[in-house]
Amino acid sequence: MEDQAMKKLFVSLILVMTVLMLNAGGEATNYVSVGSKIYFCQTMKPGLFNMSLTMTDGTTVKVPFSKVSSYSCDGRLYDRLPLACKGAPANCSALMEYVTSRNGFRLYKYSKVQAHGELCDNTYEKAHLEYEFFIFKEGKFYLPVTPENIESVLPFFGIKVI
Repeated sequence: MEDQAMKKLFVSLILVMTVLMLNAGGEATNYVSVGSKIYFCQTMKPGLFNMSLTMTDGTTVKVPFSKVSSYSCDGRLYDRLPLACKGAPANCSALMEYVTSRNGFRLYKYSKVQAHGELCDNTYEKAHLEYEFFIFKEGKFYLPVTPENIESVLPFFGIKVI
């Protein structure tokens, strides 16, 4: 009888530990990588020029965006990569959101605020968020996602084109 009770207790403990491990694994780890340093933090708030990090001990650290090489916030990963946009200066880089990968190729989303037109002739559009997608291989620019190649590129990554 005691053997049966011990087995039930042991199985119950294993189940409780498994549930606790699964719940703990679901939490996103926030971090910022600056050069060779990595800051693990509870929260991060992006500002215009800096990121404000609240560390686990309650202290606040400010990190300039220009020095950030990658960061993860709420389960999303951002990497600093070379910018290959029309009109971008040479040797320019930007933080881009990692979307997915396949066979060594990685798909990234670049977000930018854009305004179009002229105030003088009343064709000005308000500033709005625009997205561009790029493919990188081993950290080097490989291919932009354009209207001409979108129907073959996105299915390669398992993304359905509507």
